[in-house]
Amino acid sequence: MGLRSALGPLVKARESVKVFARHRPSIRGLLRSRAGEFRRAHPVLPSAAAAGEPVEVSVQLRDEYERLHPEVARSFTVDATDPEADLPEYIRFEAGHEGVTRADGLEFGTPGVQYLTLTHEPTGERFVSNPVRVTGDAPDERVFWGDIHLHSILSDGTGSMAEGFRYGRDVTDLDVVAYTDHDTMGFFIPPSWQRRRMHGEYFDRMKETTEEFNDPGEFVTLFAYEWTKQPNVGGHINVYFDGVDGAPLFDSMAPDSDTYEALFDRLREYNDDGDGRALAVPHHPAEAMYPFDFDATDYDDEVAPLVEVYSQWGSSERPGREGNGYPLEMGQGEIDEPGHYVQDALRMGHRVGLIGGSDYHGPHPGYSLLHAKPHLPSRREWLTDGLGWSNIWRMWDENSYPGGLTAFRAPELTREAVFDALTARRVYATTQPDRILVDFAVEGVTPGDDAGAGGSTAVVDGADAPREVTVSVAGTAPLQTVRVVKNTEVWRTWEGTDDDEADLDAYTAEATWTDDDPVEGVAWDETRRSAADVYYVRVTQADDADGFPGMAWVGPVWVEAE
Repeated sequence: MGLRSALGPLVKARESVKVFARHRPSIRGLLRSRAGEFRRAHPVLPSAAAAGEPVEVSVQLRDEYERLHPEVARSFTVDATDPEADLPEYIRFEAGHEGVTRADGLEFGTPGVQYLTLTHEPTGERFVSNPVRVTGDAPDERVFWGDIHLHSILSDGTGSMAEGFRYGRDVTDLDVVAYTDHDTMGFFIPPSWQRRRMHGEYFDRMKETTEEFNDPGEFVTLFAYEWTKQPNVGGHINVYFDGVDGAPLFDSMAPDSDTYEALFDRLREYNDDGDGRALAVPHHPAEAMYPFDFDATDYDDEVAPLVEVYSQWGSSERPGREGNGYPLEMGQGEIDEPGHYVQDALRMGHRVGLIGGSDYHGPHPGYSLLHAKPHLPSRREWLTDGLGWSNIWRMWDENSYPGGLTAFRAPELTREAVFDALTARRVYATTQPDRILVDFAVEGVTPGDDAGAGGSTAVVDGADAPREVTVSVAGTAPLQTVRVVKNTEVWRTWEGTDDDEADLDAYTAEATWTDDDPVEGVAWDETRRSAADVYYVRVTQADDADGFPGMAWVGPVWVEAE
């Protein structure tokens, strides 16, 4: 063990103090933040519906600090892009509301992508819902939304898991939530202490709460934890299970699971035993304090079929110097060394899909708060949620971003169907709270399709065979660009607008291209490469009022020549 590893907690403490000092807030600004002003209404609808199917809309009121805004009674008129929609005339927030309300009595009548618009009567401000894909009959597959990377007071977060599950279910209207509390910790919680707590009581408490809130067809909870190699000795990995009762804890300090490869071995054995299924997901691999090096790891695509490409830390798709609009800046920033990015993993030939998460350390799944202006948590939050990173960091200018979401393509909202979507890579990533709908196919094969070896693979008749690439996007704001990335380079671009006040016509895009170039694949070095061509889609919307463009990362799809 090197000196840096041995002194890990002290190193992290010193580095954290430097970050705190660098981003110390204005006391005047913090005092001003105690009373926020209404900034936006956020209407949320299911992403799929059949014509004539009753649909419920939930609406959140937010202030400039992204907090729920309960003080003001408001009324909105309701309109839709669908002329055949059956709508309530008004959505009203009555006195005494807590910043969120729901309204039913809504039905769409015309197949296609539809939007709902709310207009605040006194000011004329307009707020647009997420897109809804309306079909003539009940859809065979729907898009469900989840935040599956969160921390509670059981590790270094604030608030209870129960509080977070309620918030995701009742406030942000998520379909799927998973808590991923740390198996070990560093800095203010010694690693061995957290490990004892997890084995002694916390792991079972996590299981009980996860099971309590699982409600098939309405709200799905996944059981998970974060394998946290501490302190300062490598990257972090979330481990997800398809069930709860028999899920084991393979912790990062145990001799048989204290390396990436050993963890992958334990997960493979668990899957082979037939008692359940598990998978691993590395996250923020390019973060300098906790980097995950694909180049130095015997990576296993079978038990680790996904990478969290985006969270509140930023995007690990590619380095900031290559145009990444969300470079990692929290903590020590990005490592900016080859081997730590999703594109590097694809060049090495790894078959990994893309998901998003928040990595938020508080009870607000689906709407993280660290990217907002520094502000004081309420007295109730300090008293009920405790002292943890989310409440502390909310007072600092943390260089954080909005958290991420995962879109699950599944036939039903059950734990089994959601876990199947993860293992098949039938998922994609977006920023919060942007429920962007993206359809992407190469030769008719979409991410997660079972075609070809290992799934998500189109097989063409020879290396020179042309293949059709299709993309359809329905955004939550005007679309700025839709890019198809092939073999880690931008291959085709659809250009939209950077005007965030453009009409709803600017929210959607469709494009079809033909790739006539030979299938050549992409290489990392002389021995590691993808013999298949690798395609994925990167969507960028116009900047919002705070300068954060909504984004989506969808794919990959691989193309092999017979």
